[in-house]
Amino acid sequence: MVDVEIHDGIAEGGALHVGPESAGAMPGPACYGQGGQEPTITDANLVLGRLSAENFLGGEMRLDSGAAERALYAKIAAPLGMNIIDAANGIIDIAVTKMSYAVKAVTTARGLDVGDFMMVAYGGAGPLHATAVARELGIARVLVPRAPGHFSACGMLFSDLRYDYVQTRFTKLAELHFAEFEDIFGRLEAKGRDAIAQTRVRTQSLHVMRSLDIRYVGQEHLVTMDVPMECFTNEDRTAIKQLFDAEHERRYGTSAPAEPAEIASLRTAVTGPLVKPTFERLARGGEAPPRDASRDMRQTCFAGRFLDTPAFDRAALLSGNRIAGPALIEEHASTTVLMPGDSLNVDALGNLVIAVGGTR
Repeated sequence: MVDVEIHDGIAEGGALHVGPESAGAMPGPACYGQGGQEPTITDANLVLGRLSAENFLGGEMRLDSGAAERALYAKIAAPLGMNIIDAANGIIDIAVTKMSYAVKAVTTARGLDVGDFMMVAYGGAGPLHATAVARELGIARVLVPRAPGHFSACGMLFSDLRYDYVQTRFTKLAELHFAEFEDIFGRLEAKGRDAIAQTRVRTQSLHVMRSLDIRYVGQEHLVTMDVPMECFTNEDRTAIKQLFDAEHERRYGTSAPAEPAEIASLRTAVTGPLVKPTFERLARGGEAPPRDASRDMRQTCFAGRFLDTPAFDRAALLSGNRIAGPALIEEHASTTVLMPGDSLNVDALGNLVIAVGGTR
């Protein structure tokens, strides 16, 4: 998920479109009250009751619901002859569809069944739309980490120190000279070891992984695949070819074991595992959230209908708490939308683990 504000408007021909322009921080969405006149996804969520005008950024910033409604009416609803709620729902529906395309690009387009995976929703806006995107794709589970707006920064603390190097070397697999490749890999890996040694970061033992950019002779596109060290140690061309055939089959649903292959590039990754920080664990609670976690009951629109929807303070939730949708789980920089039919469990690390209703 990407935490951006996207302008919404009417394209040529009178159709509603979303993006790709961003309202940015200044002037931002119309509801920020900083002079923005274009409706955004944030404005649509506010009009639908999915964002709180009083609790945005933990209450540090009050949103202007009237400004959001005026922007939606002037730019979308009036020109298209619809009411504001339908305009807001249309914006969210189009945004969710576009987000689903982005997920498909890294799953279905690579030969993966998106339904086999759990979606991790992060960024300030990711949890707002995650369950809707999951429904669109047939994903059964969604995980919202603690402080999703800072998830990328947190990920840096858990990433290992890694240096990647590549060198072009066209050769047919059948004509591969292992001694030459060993020399190239050795020089690349030495650069990686030296680079890590020159840092001030304390690492554990180094790990080296070799890869090849490879394709069938006559193909245009390459497949990058990891190759176990023993394939080079044993000078095993057959094993490399079999690995390539299997990877090609996995990605594209077809392979050609009888066809020759050629190598275009050698790649090596030298990784120094870092000492990782530890996560704080939540106190254990019962299935029912504690009283101080409940904020209020508000009207929120789902599938064109406004429903009584409880809002919860995420910071007050305990491990083991369960919440049934519809519900809103609010925190300083994000809001998680639990749709009707969804259910949520808070795990020991404070993650929100959502079972998406209506999926397998």
